[in-house]
Amino acid sequence: MSQKYFYNIHGVVTVLSQAALPELEPFLSKEAVGQPTITVKIGRPSRKPRRPGVRHLFYSEMLGPLGFEADIDIDDCVEVVAAPILLGSPHVLYTNLVEPILRWTFVKKGYALVHGATIAFGENAYMITARSDTGKTTTLLKILNHQRRDTDKAAFISDDLTLVSPDGWVMTYPKPLTISHHTVRAVNSALLNRRERFALLFQSRIHSRSGRKFAFELNQLKMLPMATINTIVQMIVPPPKYHVQRLVPNVKLARRAKLAGLFIIERGDEMDLEMDPNEGLDVLLTNCEDAFGFPPYNSIKEFLYKLDDGTDLRPVEHSIIRSALEGLPVNLIRSNTLEWWLRIPAFVGEDVAVYFALPPQNSQNALRTDTVRI
Repeated sequence: MSQKYFYNIHGVVTVLSQAALPELEPFLSKEAVGQPTITVKIGRPSRKPRRPGVRHLFYSEMLGPLGFEADIDIDDCVEVVAAPILLGSPHVLYTNLVEPILRWTFVKKGYALVHGATIAFGENAYMITARSDTGKTTTLLKILNHQRRDTDKAAFISDDLTLVSPDGWVMTYPKPLTISHHTVRAVNSALLNRRERFALLFQSRIHSRSGRKFAFELNQLKMLPMATINTIVQMIVPPPKYHVQRLVPNVKLARRAKLAGLFIIERGDEMDLEMDPNEGLDVLLTNCEDAFGFPPYNSIKEFLYKLDDGTDLRPVEHSIIRSALEGLPVNLIRSNTLEWWLRIPAFVGEDVAVYFALPPQNSQNALRTDTVRI
């Protein structure tokens, strides 16, 4: 393959790939500079290292070269060879293979790739974390959609993952947003063309909370080549992914901002809880693991986070995130009406909250909402 794609992620990590990686499109660069941190090739994975003296991992499912296969060599840089089937499913290639490698590569560089949506209000950034498919994307879209006046402060940083430094700065990681079934209500479908709207009827149901749950239940059987099945499903029905500019016209974009707080959103009886920062950190870390749970992650994670000298990168990642959150408020917001987007702005400031008044039918619920410190 002669075509190559070079991605420069904030000058911290660079990726040279023979396959396009749509999730990294905002970082696409015209020219490669120096030795890439990660190289992704399409070919026949090998059971033996391609370079002497490197750490090597080979992953294969029961279908062998006809299914999901990959090998990873780690030295000063990382070289990945993925089976040709992954060329037809670039989202799986990125999400299930490249992204886990990026996660631990960033940790080695002193950064953490955190599972959380992040929105900036001026120079302050607020992260929103939740279990996968809870409603982060819907919440983010609705806040941004209500902050499109020229004088408004809200700006998009990230939806699914945010790059965090130990000194509390967050940097944009603008992957396209996945519009699952429960997110469709937050999207102005008129912004999509007729073909996209029709496809969304099927895509949003397959790539939804229930679809993900079903896939995880199948994975528990450990009798099916789930990475291969996932590759084929997404090849036939690609996930509905759109950049935020398509979904919220004239949205403001921010490249970096200083972290000012963390929101944890959950489904449940209406209540606001000011959490102990250590408990909030535990929830955030649990959500990060939840986001990386699909095959082949459990088979390759130890290879990625344990170094030859015995260093375990997990405590290093935890330390980066803990340092970034140190001294910041952590608020848990529960809602059975899924209206987190109406309640988050009140924690940001009056100048933002004024545009997010609760509708009359929710006013009684708002009066009964308790604020508790735990």
